[in-house]
Amino acid sequence: MEYSFDFDDFRDRDPRGLFDDREFMRERDLRDEIARERAALERDRLEDERNRAMREAAKLEQTKVEDLSTQAIVEAINNPLVSVASDGKIFSRPRRRTMRRPSGRDIIRRSGQFAMQGFDLPAKKPRKKNKKHCKNLSSCLRQANAELRTKKGKLRKGKTQADIMKRAQRLLRKMK
Repeated sequence: MEYSFDFDDFRDRDPRGLFDDREFMRERDLRDEIARERAALERDRLEDERNRAMREAAKLEQTKVEDLSTQAIVEAINNPLVSVASDGKIFSRPRRRTMRRPSGRDIIRRSGQFAMQGFDLPAKKPRKKNKKHCKNLSSCLRQANAELRTKKGKLRKGKTQADIMKRAQRLLRKMK
């Protein structure tokens, strides 16, 4: 038996009218609106948190470290907008666009512990042995290519590039 079908049945979402598209569209719009509201609330919350941190940083900047309580010092250390200099002075950092926590590598790089201390490392000299080895290997490769290729430059029947390298290595061993 031959099957037949109408393309319109596949083009329409609901050819028999069992479902109401308007209901699905309303639910989708409602979900989208809720998601937008949540995103706006989250943005506002983050902005409020940044502003609070800025106010705390400004307040801490005006006081001396010796006058602060232990709790205030802990807050200053954990506040990303506050820096404590080595002499004990507290100052607020300028606000960046992205509040990204620095990675461990970033902290190590900024510490200067592994920075070059104003001297260059001595340049490594190339090994004489390596230079001699490379020269010998290239001459052996030249010889192996001449043996395993025809005058036109094609590989001989049944030979591969691997055979050429094996032959060159064998010639190099004989050279020593």
